[in-house]
Amino acid sequence: MEVVLQWLDELDDYLFAGALLWERLRRGALKVGLAAAFALAGCELFAAGMRAGWVPALAAVALACVGLWLVAAIVDLRNRRTARLLTAGA
Repeated sequence: MEVVLQWLDELDDYLFAGALLWERLRRGALKVGLAAAFALAGCELFAAGMRAGWVPALAAVALACVGLWLVAAIVDLRNRRTARLLTAGA
């Protein structure tokens, strides 16, 4: 029985470490998305013909990074709301 409890303790540690890693990843993705959006705006403003090949790639990176951040924010909001409902009912 003690082995199972130790295994559950390790699983708990991995889950919380994953949550902390996810938060850093989410913020990093938003920074990459911001840089891609600025680069996209620079391509559109300053080098219309010369860098036209970069526009779809930069737009995809910006969209993917902001989409990842938005999904993580929605999941975080849902988890906080669920936790609030659980603590209010106790």
